[in-house]
Amino acid sequence: MSRRPVLLKLGGSVVTVKDAPHTANLDAIRRLAGEIAEADVKPLVIIHGGGSFGHPTAKRYGLVGGYKSRGQLRGVAETHLAMLTLNRLVVDALLEAGVPAIPVSPLSSVVTRGGRMHVIELEPLKLLLNLGFVPVLYGDVVMDEELGFTILSGDQLIARLAVELNAQRVVVGVDVDGLYTEDPKKSPDAKLVQRITPGEFEAVLPYAGGSAAEDVTGGMVGKVRELLWAAERGIPIQIVNASKPRIIFKALRGEETPGTLIEPRRSG
Repeated sequence: MSRRPVLLKLGGSVVTVKDAPHTANLDAIRRLAGEIAEADVKPLVIIHGGGSFGHPTAKRYGLVGGYKSRGQLRGVAETHLAMLTLNRLVVDALLEAGVPAIPVSPLSSVVTRGGRMHVIELEPLKLLLNLGFVPVLYGDVVMDEELGFTILSGDQLIARLAVELNAQRVVVGVDVDGLYTEDPKKSPDAKLVQRITPGEFEAVLPYAGGSAAEDVTGGMVGKVRELLWAAERGIPIQIVNASKPRIIFKALRGEETPGTLIEPRRSG
């Protein structure tokens, strides 16, 4: 690739209705697709979360911990099919908005080991980007060399892709303005952490709040822990509120917007 890509994560809490299993937030998906089209950032990779599509099924079958019984095999299939359904809705909206989006399945391109990404096939992704496509990946159930299978979060995926693809930056859209000192949905005293470095995260961790939605991949704290891996390797990460109109547009364009900036660790 001649240009470094921008990576965008759309949280499951934004693209789905959290308390209604297998229900997409179609209004939000269409709005975000329009903002992405208008921003016209190239090259671009999009990853979306599972929200009410992937998490409830994965939790019911205990998929994070890996293979325990044959009854889980149906759960693997159901979880993957749920994510395919959500992915299709996201890709359809992007295509309708004029974005040359194309689905890319983590189940077919990633293998983990002990729950951590071990192998990822990047060549098809790079070829798609070179031709001007916008690959759309997602949190998914994947095969694991030690566990048999597990859940790969979109946050682990985007952090690894950011480093592997040498991303310019990462924009993460969630349903709050960023990382807070407490859960902003529960505490009026919660304060937005506007900037943080990888070394400062542990000091904020005891107070960090996040989404209360059912999430088998760690919620806000788990999200930031994954993103720190990329920030430590020189990739700036911006967490913003994708549930508010025009925020993703501004963030993709590099305009100032409320949120949390995880500043990259500089070498030397």
